[in-house]
Amino acid sequence: MEILRKLGAVMFYASLPLTLSLAYSLIAGDDGWVPILATILIMGLPALPQIAGNMIENTKTALRSLYKPDTEFSYRKVFNTESMRKEVETLTLGEVLALTGIAWLVVPFLSVLPYLYFGVPVVDALFESMSGWTSTGLSALPSVSVIPGSVIFFRSITQWVGGLGIVVLILSTTKGREAISFLKAEGRSETELGIASTVKTTFGVYIGLTAVFIVIAMIVGFGPFDAINLTFAGISNGGFFPFDNYDVSAIQRVVLASMMFAGATSVLFFRNAWKGHWERAVTDEEFLAYAGILALAVLLAVGLAHDGAFNFFLNAVAAIAGGGFGIGNLQAIHAFGIYLLIILMLSGGMTGSTTGAIKLWRVLVIFKAVWRQIKEAFLPKGSIQMVKINGLPIPDRMIVESAIFVFAYLFIFLAAAGAFMAASYGTEDSLFLVATAMGNVGLSTVSIPAIGWAGKTLLIILMYVGRVEIFPSLALIAFLVRR
Repeated sequence: MEILRKLGAVMFYASLPLTLSLAYSLIAGDDGWVPILATILIMGLPALPQIAGNMIENTKTALRSLYKPDTEFSYRKVFNTESMRKEVETLTLGEVLALTGIAWLVVPFLSVLPYLYFGVPVVDALFESMSGWTSTGLSALPSVSVIPGSVIFFRSITQWVGGLGIVVLILSTTKGREAISFLKAEGRSETELGIASTVKTTFGVYIGLTAVFIVIAMIVGFGPFDAINLTFAGISNGGFFPFDNYDVSAIQRVVLASMMFAGATSVLFFRNAWKGHWERAVTDEEFLAYAGILALAVLLAVGLAHDGAFNFFLNAVAAIAGGGFGIGNLQAIHAFGIYLLIILMLSGGMTGSTTGAIKLWRVLVIFKAVWRQIKEAFLPKGSIQMVKINGLPIPDRMIVESAIFVFAYLFIFLAAAGAFMAASYGTEDSLFLVATAMGNVGLSTVSIPAIGWAGKTLLIILMYVGRVEIFPSLALIAFLVRR
């Protein structure tokens, strides 16, 4: 099938970062290298014939160059990305949406091997893998001691890559209309940076933030292994801890909260700041909404529910950023504070970041569209009001798309929460569980390992839908029905 051939190129790029955990396993001398290597080989298998063919051709060319010095020869042809690009650059938007939906299913399914190898039950292994790749951070493991350090690192890498997005990994080999389609498939906007600089800027900011926070984490007292894993999970807004219990100090909590906040901040903000355009960065309407909603939530929780300011702030950052680091005490928060956290988890952070959920750009668009309707009722007949963000007009088509997305998101949220209520979970826990899974957050008011297989399966589906977003999921269903 045509789309399966194109899926091979996607899987190849997704498998490359996992080689870091393979190298760590070989250096550390644990048994994790066996399932990790198997996972990498299986994911890269569709591309192996092409690589092997290029290696054979390169060997022939190298031998020929010994007696013909003018023979054109390049080792770079072993990984012929040009031919891989052709595999994905001729897709329609519908095919791109379907391919994105398939990729986010296939990659987590193939990544269960390291967990199964060390005795994790099938449903729990799939849960852990999906939670990693979707950068959610909910864990079905009763203890990380059941897996070796290399698999802990493997798990953190899946979060780091998942936060970056499988789509971004292949954008560097995709051009023009097809690249725009891939951006839309993962809820990104082609107007964020422009196609030409999207990949370069995204990789630069992501890797730069990762390097900076690894150093900061070690400065505040985390060991190198913990610092790397925590940063991978923090910048991606994943939230997996590489340990079960750790006496995290106040300054370390602030650093972890800063990772999550930075991860949920738009790449465009950092690009403007790097170029010295600080006023443009901090006055961006979406950034102001991000910081303002977070501050308002803390003020409401402290003023009305009398929650502890620092504790609620830590949980609020994790909620709106989709970070999932359990660095605050959820049990100490009033019911009204839990309600506020659910709203923050539904909204999410900025577009063009590692956050999940609805995203504040869509929230802004809808609120401004509603305000436009109110104003037009008092204006002379024939007056035209434009919805604008940062002074740029928003087409009515994008307003409709945002409204449809939010409606579909909230419909699924309420339906899934009803399913948990039917399974005898309390209203508060049901709403919180679904919000944290769909928003790829990772906070939880209940014990995930204690949830039955049916509940975990529903959470797996919600994590997938939340990360892939609504339209690729629907496109995948339509693609399968058509076949």
